[in-house]
Amino acid sequence: MLTAVIRAAGSPKALAATFSVLIPAVADGFLGHAVVVDAIGSSDIERLADATGASYLRAGSADGWHLGGAQARGDWLILLDAGDVPLPHWTQAVERHLILAPDVPALIPLRGVAGSLRERAAVSFGGRRLRAGLVVPKGLVLAGKLGSAPRRLAIRRERAEP
Repeated sequence: MLTAVIRAAGSPKALAATFSVLIPAVADGFLGHAVVVDAIGSSDIERLADATGASYLRAGSADGWHLGGAQARGDWLILLDAGDVPLPHWTQAVERHLILAPDVPALIPLRGVAGSLRERAAVSFGGRRLRAGLVVPKGLVLAGKLGSAPRRLAIRRERAEP
């Protein structure tokens, strides 16, 4: 079962955009749970998480992935920032990856040249750190770093404006 861990920084509109693509994955049985980690403590974010059935945590952004991962019910996690919107057919791309390379973390890269360049630079300068867009085993999130560089998936994600 896949769990979404979403870091939210105060924009309910951005979180709603992310939930808009996650809810169909829940309905299809692909995504089993979501954990929203709120760095600011917004009551609007908490209400939105509650309305969607997601777990809600208040924690700083530095330890958000770890604390969210500890609350996750699934063995695999998709790490997202509020506003991240995986493009259509993302569930098929992730499912295919989990079947073909079940021990390798994956990355749903940002769409566009600027986002791609930022992510490629992140890989060059500490590519084993946790970051948005990763599909990763829960154990690696709890350990705080990847065991190997992630495999880039063919699908992309966009970032909605807050």
